Amino acid sequence: MSRRGFLRAGAGAGAAAALGAAGWVGVPRITEPGQPGVLLPSATPLPRPFRTELPIPAVLQPVRTDATTDYYDIVQQRAHLDILPGLRTEAWTYHGTFPGPTIRARSGRATAVRHRNELLHPTVVHLHGGHTPADSDGYPMDVVLPAGATGTPARGHGHGITTATGSVAHGERTYLYPNRQRAASLWYHDHRHGFTGPAVWHGLAGFHLIGDEVEDALPLPRGDRDIPLCISDRSFAADGSFAYPLLDPSLHTPGVTDRYMNGVLGDVILVNGAPWPRLRVAPVRYRFRLLNASNARRYRLTLESAVPGGGFVQIGSDGGLLDHPIRHRHLDISPAERFDVVIDFAAYPPGTEVRLRNTLGTGSAADVLRFDVTGPSVPDDTAVPDRLTDLERLDPATAVAERTFLFQLRPDGWTVNGDPYEPGRALADPRRGTVEIWRFITDFHHPVHVHLDPFQVVARNNRAPGPFDAGWKDTVDVRPAEMVTVAVRFTDYAGPFMLHCHNLEHEDMAMMADFQVR
Repeated sequence: MSRRGFLRAGAGAGAAAALGAAGWVGVPRITEPGQPGVLLPSATPLPRPFRTELPIPAVLQPVRTDATTDYYDIVQQRAHLDILPGLRTEAWTYHGTFPGPTIRARSGRATAVRHRNELLHPTVVHLHGGHTPADSDGYPMDVVLPAGATGTPARGHGHGITTATGSVAHGERTYLYPNRQRAASLWYHDHRHGFTGPAVWHGLAGFHLIGDEVEDALPLPRGDRDIPLCISDRSFAADGSFAYPLLDPSLHTPGVTDRYMNGVLGDVILVNGAPWPRLRVAPVRYRFRLLNASNARRYRLTLESAVPGGGFVQIGSDGGLLDHPIRHRHLDISPAERFDVVIDFAAYPPGTEVRLRNTLGTGSAADVLRFDVTGPSVPDDTAVPDRLTDLERLDPATAVAERTFLFQLRPDGWTVNGDPYEPGRALADPRRGTVEIWRFITDFHHPVHVHLDPFQVVARNNRAPGPFDAGWKDTVDVRPAEMVTVAVRFTDYAGPFMLHCHNLEHEDMAMMADFQVR
């Protein structure tokens, strides 16, 4: 079957495949309902769920500070991690862990992060959701060569890409993040052109959390009850290594084999790098910063237990706090989206097991995490106010331009407005400080991400926004044959930035576009 024919078939139901793993009941489908992509089964027996304690990513400490800036060093390096029992997994990591260390920054105080590349291939770092100057945004051609490497890498990688754009750093690069933005849950990850998928799959991702005085003044859970959750799916080879269907294992030609062009789905769900972990919680409120760090998998998250609880109370989105909390019985979260939620475990008697489930998953992909409610009831001085913050709303009537971006599969691959990505060719030239209306139209599922500034969803198919579209967003799940209309305004920084599909297999196969802020 041709690539185009396969992908059209892959949008529907696929054939069944045996899981062949201990601890799970049922047979997952190769293509799961509600999912783009194709399942890559692991070649090793999978561990039983809820045997591992949830790890919490370490908070990185600055190497120095001055009056305006905190300075950090991160080494990109290979590390052998204990993920599956009895096996070692080689990962590409930030500072030796997956996820990488968490950076906790403050709004209005700059962060400078020096990344040293001790891997075997070039890298690029993008602060996802960051309001960042163009030279620190992680433009996919602004590579950092491995330490000790000489020369300049070739630019030609197919997809019609011939333009030699971008800057090359040897060994290390310092990224400057002014953090001139609201408190928000951001994340950083590799963004090298054509190879974002394998880089993130192998471990290059971490949290960058920004706080501010507005959030500090709220009685929300904090400290050890403010927990980031990096949710990702992975597959493993028989020796415990990450399995990924690279078209070229030498990492010279980008992309995956034809079968997986619509996205790679793993059969192991990792939370903060651990398979189906458990977390002991007191019967009080907790804040969770949910990040979907999967390449292609979407999740519909629910809480299931023998005792009904209160579900999720959403307090924040990609770009920070909502103006008021929203209650959800389930959360739909596509790749790269973040939801800040509060769960009140006082609704459950001590001894209750509460499962975080994925109802879009089958077999091993249906479970995510288990909360074990322990101990007697204790006082809880936290609360979720009815009013969280004053949220500025962009007025679509003030828009000075309207633009349409069509995310589509064509015979030559994944495209935006009919063309595969070409660095340096801008599809839009928004002027700083002005509001524009952008329309994203899709054929398949495409989570669309816009760099530099967040946007606000105005409509889906000319109707009201969806239940998960509230607040400032930088990534929006655009479903098959759908149009999502957003209002966007870019500020502060001129230069080249990007919008692209955050299904990383689509992104690597050229579903990206530049825009030039002027």
